[in-house]
Amino acid sequence: MNKLEVAKTLLKVGCVSIKPNEPFTYASGLKGPVYCDNRLLLGHVPERIQICHSFIDVIENNGFLFDHLGGLATAGIPHAAWIAHEMKRSMVYIRSKPKGHGKGNQIEGKFKAGDKILLVEDLVNQAKSLEEAIVGVRNDQALVETCLCIVDYEMPKARERVENLGLKLVSLTDFSHLLLAGEELGLISQDDIQTLRDWQSDPVAWSEKKQA
Repeated sequence: MNKLEVAKTLLKVGCVSIKPNEPFTYASGLKGPVYCDNRLLLGHVPERIQICHSFIDVIENNGFLFDHLGGLATAGIPHAAWIAHEMKRSMVYIRSKPKGHGKGNQIEGKFKAGDKILLVEDLVNQAKSLEEAIVGVRNDQALVETCLCIVDYEMPKARERVENLGLKLVSLTDFSHLLLAGEELGLISQDDIQTLRDWQSDPVAWSEKKQA
């Protein structure tokens, strides 16, 4: 599937909801017009298979070399598992922070120093959790150059973090294609698109304005 087809699939099954006039409240306390819950793909079997195959197409078409697929906890783990199963490749998963007991692992699974890990994430918003995971992987002397994700919100802060990390981010779809798909499906208007773009450019200011 191309980026527009992936965007339409996520909107149709409800993984992505867009409500410019009824904003969601995020865990951070900020408000925003988009909510993404790709965990819903777990229960939509045909669509999750399509997403898995789309990831594999991206990996094969780009010729990515890696020793292990690395699912980011928690939402990236099932997708990494499905890809690893289909490709018959090794997999690990990465915690948001080292475990507070036992061996204190941040990377769970069998790997060694110098191994290359191809990260799998479901959503990149501000890329803070991605940054934390990469720092942990590199602290454990594994190598990471690329992260695959289902959705990239194309946020300015995320781009800054990705560049600073020297990371290549590859998404199955992104914010621009979600807007295009939403308009084609009759879910949003041209006026809504401007509202959504305003949020994308400065989510904090957008949220403060809505809360004022």
